[in-house]
Amino acid sequence: MNEHIPSLKSLSLAQDELLHDQAIGHPIDHTALGDRVPFTLRSRKMAAFVATMSPERQEAFEIQMAQQRAALRLREKRRARQIANSSTTTATTRPVKLTLLDLPPEILTHILLHLPFTSVVICGGINRHLQVLISESAKLQYYIHLGVYGMVDNPRCDLPISERLDRLLERERRQEKFDFDFNKIIDVVVAEHRRRYLSAGMFSILYESGVLHQVQIPSRADQEVEWKEIRTASFSIHSGMRSLEQDLHILITAQPQTVYTNAAKPHTIHEVQVHVNQLSTGKPHPDAQRTISFKVREEFGRPRAGMGCVGDNLVLALRDDMEEHKPDDRVYAYDWKTGERKLEINAPFGSYLHPLFLTTHTFLLSNANNGELEYWRIPQGPSETHTPDQPFFILSLPPLSPGNMFRRISLNAEPQPAGRLEDASKPFYADPHRAIIVAEVTIRPIDGSRRTAFSFFVHRNSFVECLDIFSASISSSERPTPVPYDDWGPFVCRWFSGFVDGYYMGSLGGMFGQRYASPAGGMGPLIVFNFNPIDVAKILVAQKRHISKAKTRDEINQNRGQGEGNQYIEGNQGEEYAGKGKKMLSQTRVPGISPEPFTQGPQMSSSSSEPWLETKVVTRALDPLDDPDRCFEDTVYSSLPYTMRSSQDSYDFAHLLLGDECMLGIQTDGDWNRIKQLRVLHYG
Repeated sequence: MNEHIPSLKSLSLAQDELLHDQAIGHPIDHTALGDRVPFTLRSRKMAAFVATMSPERQEAFEIQMAQQRAALRLREKRRARQIANSSTTTATTRPVKLTLLDLPPEILTHILLHLPFTSVVICGGINRHLQVLISESAKLQYYIHLGVYGMVDNPRCDLPISERLDRLLERERRQEKFDFDFNKIIDVVVAEHRRRYLSAGMFSILYESGVLHQVQIPSRADQEVEWKEIRTASFSIHSGMRSLEQDLHILITAQPQTVYTNAAKPHTIHEVQVHVNQLSTGKPHPDAQRTISFKVREEFGRPRAGMGCVGDNLVLALRDDMEEHKPDDRVYAYDWKTGERKLEINAPFGSYLHPLFLTTHTFLLSNANNGELEYWRIPQGPSETHTPDQPFFILSLPPLSPGNMFRRISLNAEPQPAGRLEDASKPFYADPHRAIIVAEVTIRPIDGSRRTAFSFFVHRNSFVECLDIFSASISSSERPTPVPYDDWGPFVCRWFSGFVDGYYMGSLGGMFGQRYASPAGGMGPLIVFNFNPIDVAKILVAQKRHISKAKTRDEINQNRGQGEGNQYIEGNQGEEYAGKGKKMLSQTRVPGISPEPFTQGPQMSSSSSEPWLETKVVTRALDPLDDPDRCFEDTVYSSLPYTMRSSQDSYDFAHLLLGDECMLGIQTDGDWNRIKQLRVLHYG
């Protein structure tokens, strides 16, 4: 019967484990197995079967059964220990359910600084803990207000964050209130001038004689001013500077030369030179390896130049100002450091004059002959061996009615795209990518009987985002199909026809950042248009909160009657526009900064206590352009919102320029091209 008794070696547990168990530590009970089996096996048949065994076999069977019982108990204990250990480990290693709000304030601040500033405002509006953190953090407040006012921090500045924030808020308050900390008069040598401009704190006048006068605009009331004069052997045709990014000044001259193609008819050509100097010293720039020089062999009566410079790239456009021989317009792109020519464009007379950079390597050319805005790309190094001979993207302006033509389309914006700011004393500067572009459009009939001036405003980043929205229209192999104005323009532009509330929207005023300033053209207040959508949203919220507090309709009407301010203008939402079958982009996000977070988020600290009492807001969507002479074939619509602020004091300025820290009023001696005095209105 040994085959019915399992071997001890077949047990699953090691003997050394079993020997340490108390279940088998006692001596074996030699009572007759038949008397004890029923209590262990719970089977009478098994007990009867065991009773037939010899005593030795019964003892062996009893040992086997005892060991099996011990093994079962040991398995149960080990399982219990495993469960206990597993529970303990899980309890100690299971991650604590932390939320974002459980993080330390320093980490939370660091996280929020990596979000868009509009998202930070939203966070403060949905949670009290975040609202307290945001309102008490100078870093977050500075970050938010930089975004609100369209500014960029200067990391080279070593001023504390709290002081930067105070300066930003104080400067914006002064701008909104026309509260100048000082004004200063600068006398000017009265003479006819070809060009005058304010850039990077330097005012320049290029006279008809070709002499260039420059003066640094003072930043303190006690700062002395000193005119600098630059004379060249050649005739100066253009002057420009870029000192936000680099200490750079560029002067363009043209030297006429007479050549004889035959004895009877002399021919005049011009040698054009680009002089790259340091703005601070007036000496040749140390990074410029050679002077850029070339000859225009077609006959120009008097060359006229337009210029743009960003980074190492310089774009120069030439046109004959005499309009006698009508030679082709020329556009050149150079690396001003090496003198390498990267691009050359020839176009029929009257096409190009005003290049404008969108990015460091992409610029716009306004083609007056075609009524188009052309995107050109400058090759970026030796890897790009192909030199573009055509634009890669084109936007069309509204088509003209038969018999009319574009006389001029000029584009201007300040500041230009730049890298890092070299001036460590400035804590912040205007974001060039959100700057407003002012386009002045002159239209005349083909017979030349009259001229009509228009202007439109659009953000630089709106032009850039058109490349994403209409990417299917980009082409590098052939001339691209222009995108019609009705597809891209009505929702990102604002058109004006000459005057707005008596203020001329054109060459009399000046722009900087997202603002445009205009004089009255005589004794009168100054007006500033702000195309920052966040400013529009803030004023609308303030106005509506103010109106909602009124208890009766009479009180509301009385408040609305307080001058031009305290009102917002809304108009039709495009019924007429849609009814004409125009293609609308209602499904497309309007390029630019979205103001929605400021309509429901927490009320940010304002630099003006009651802005609604002095600000006019225009949010009219798809506003038709006033075109009494029917210059355009169809009604031109635009929608870009803006605010208008007027000064309380009156000034007698013929022109008004806007800079980073001041307004510069220009007074003349009766002839608008003869400057006699400058007046600096400094706001910080």
